[in-house]
Amino acid sequence: MTSPQLASVHRLAFVAALLILAPSVSLAAKASVPPEAERRAIGHDVQAEIAAGRLNGVAVALVSHGRIVWEQGFGSADTSGRKVTAHTPFSIASTSKPFTTTALMTLVAAGKIDLDHPANAYLGEHKIVDARGPVKAVTPRLLATHLSGLPSLFVMYPEHGAARQPSVDELLRDYGHINAPPGEHYEYSNLGMAVLADVVARRAGMEYGRYLQQAVLEPLGLRDSFFDTDGARREAMAVRYTNDGRPLPFYLTATPGSGEVVASVHDLARFAMFHLKDHLPDQRPILTDAQIDLLHQPYAHPAPGFGYGMGWQVWHDPAGHRVLYHGGGQTGVAVEFVLLPWADAACIVASNRQADLDFLRGVRDRLLRSVVPGWTSVPPTPVPPLQKLPADYAGTWRGTLSAQGRHVPATLTIDADGKGRLALRDEPAQPIADFGLVDGWIAGGSSGDLDTPDVRRTGLTQLDFTLKRRGPRIEGEIDAWKRTSDGMTILPFWTSLTRGK
Repeated sequence: MTSPQLASVHRLAFVAALLILAPSVSLAAKASVPPEAERRAIGHDVQAEIAAGRLNGVAVALVSHGRIVWEQGFGSADTSGRKVTAHTPFSIASTSKPFTTTALMTLVAAGKIDLDHPANAYLGEHKIVDARGPVKAVTPRLLATHLSGLPSLFVMYPEHGAARQPSVDELLRDYGHINAPPGEHYEYSNLGMAVLADVVARRAGMEYGRYLQQAVLEPLGLRDSFFDTDGARREAMAVRYTNDGRPLPFYLTATPGSGEVVASVHDLARFAMFHLKDHLPDQRPILTDAQIDLLHQPYAHPAPGFGYGMGWQVWHDPAGHRVLYHGGGQTGVAVEFVLLPWADAACIVASNRQADLDFLRGVRDRLLRSVVPGWTSVPPTPVPPLQKLPADYAGTWRGTLSAQGRHVPATLTIDADGKGRLALRDEPAQPIADFGLVDGWIAGGSSGDLDTPDVRRTGLTQLDFTLKRRGPRIEGEIDAWKRTSDGMTILPFWTSLTRGK
């Protein structure tokens, strides 16, 4: 994140989306095996990056026509020098989302969840709300596709730290206000996926990690995989490292259903083959092919050619081929996970350090090219341009930023030339950088102390706008955020402003 404006753009467009250009290839049933010389070359280059101190541990796996045709680990899983193998469990961050939606679909198949029923009917004491109260229009389908209207949120909780991981019920109490009408606006929401996992747990009648293990991991033979709540298996994980190479203490996040699966590349390859409908004889058919297809169908369309299914990023190349993808990235995690259903191929690259990303993506492309001749590379994610605010936005807009039961008075001043300033309470107004419209939403970055319990604990002062003008009001989300070498924090504030006379 290089500027507050880019933070807005990335959420409004396709957060961390890497969508693949690929040519047509023959769909021969026989698996392609990467040449030995290419395997040696890739392994040599990975080892060289580790030796240079830019990476710690890396594992790769490659699938072709229902077979794992190459899998290998490189480097160290922890400071003891424990070697990484293809069976070393890595934290996979947002690559967990396809697991959450797969678990969801097993309960849909069992008749325990209706994708289009109000999600609030499945939740506990605290509900998803708007300014009028609980919202009936938010459904499990919208939660799974980032169309619910729930905001961005990301917080890390180091083991033995000063704060504990909140429950989903507490998150809804503090941050569960939607920032757009359900179904209107794509916003990549870890909170929405965490709420979806809570729906799964409540309908299954057991803790989410336990249900995931029983309904998905065990039937698919994913023996190296587990949920972060399984404390007995944490010592098997690859330790996460900061970008500058320091080992991190174990941490949880505020939204476990969005990113706390731990899996080896071997297991991710098996999970990929299940979603490619390769029907391995030692995997139980927990979903029908039609139900798998339903997960892959794009519902949200955050940019031309880009889609989002239920827990899956989706893209169609110019030849009409569908590419499925969901990477994972957070402090100490970099995962590339790409499926090419039209070529019956998949690739996984996992690292316990979120650094050297261009190199890791290059490894991904080299692996895919070794079994899909003519594979090129990953195009850049489309970023909508920043446009000047129309003249009729000018004026003084007053209202509140709300979270954790606090309502912070705010004044947004927009000048006739499109420049803006934000003042919290009676404090001096701060200028807004990169201020303008991105895809119809007001974007920009400023600073200020919102002084809620979570903000005080995390020391956030940077503010990032995702706001929409709706007639006489400006509404949406202003995020307090911070990024350091040890992690990222994003806390959303429901914002409602009215223009003064």
